[in-house]
Amino acid sequence: MRYTFGVALPSAVATYPEVRDVALECEKLGYDSVWLNDHMYEGWLPPEQHAHPYLDCWTLLPALAVSTRKIRLGTLVTSNTFRHPALLAKMSTTVDVISNGRLDFGIGAGDLPNEHETYGIEYPPDRERIARLREALQIIISMWTEKKPQFRGRYYKIKEPPCWPKPVQKPHPPIWIGSISGKSRIVRLAAEFADNFNVLDGTAESYRERMAILDNYCRMLGRDPAGVRRSWHGFASITTKKQTINKTIRGLGEMAEAGVQDFLLSFEDRTDVKALRIFAENVIPVFQ
Repeated sequence: MRYTFGVALPSAVATYPEVRDVALECEKLGYDSVWLNDHMYEGWLPPEQHAHPYLDCWTLLPALAVSTRKIRLGTLVTSNTFRHPALLAKMSTTVDVISNGRLDFGIGAGDLPNEHETYGIEYPPDRERIARLREALQIIISMWTEKKPQFRGRYYKIKEPPCWPKPVQKPHPPIWIGSISGKSRIVRLAAEFADNFNVLDGTAESYRERMAILDNYCRMLGRDPAGVRRSWHGFASITTKKQTINKTIRGLGEMAEAGVQDFLLSFEDRTDVKALRIFAENVIPVFQ
């Protein structure tokens, strides 16, 4: 089993160099990937904190693609509600080309109703957002892979939109479907479309339960469950103290036993390169 380790980059910063320098340090230290949240601001915080700087995900990615050389670049995760899927297909193709095939395409149904309200973006009920995401994935995949893609659904339609060049990665960039709640509708969608299913936080027990649901949906759809990699986005706090390092290793080991193959980590301070270094030197080697 090969485990991979990715890092959630800082978005709540005022300048690009603050993000770039963390990404470059991750690349230097041997992390597999870096990730950006797709939010307009920190909508999960109290309103008085919404005036903090927050940089946009999809306009940061091309800059990082040029600044870095080999580390993979991902979205954790793109909100389908923010952009028409045909536009997103074109944008993601361009990033894959700029990065020479290093894009991990993370996408979800969208969350944070208040963020949508403040930006004037429609926020449909859960069931409709999932249905929209399913149509969006069909459009995006067809635009990545077909010469003359066509689609007509309940929510979206396209009529042979040109999408050239095609992505560097074949048949297309890996699709990561992310979920906060782990509700069965999003899990079924992952079984149908995802190359990787990502779950935010939770215990090893709850993670194992969600993966069992994923396995069942895969079998129901005639897909080998092993064809979907399993990832977990968790929060990390680490120091040079041996006790803290051992506790972190034990926690990640439990998640690995529950089925996690790819760890995506948010450090307490996302600009703290010292913590990145401690983790890379003391924790990652244990899983190699």
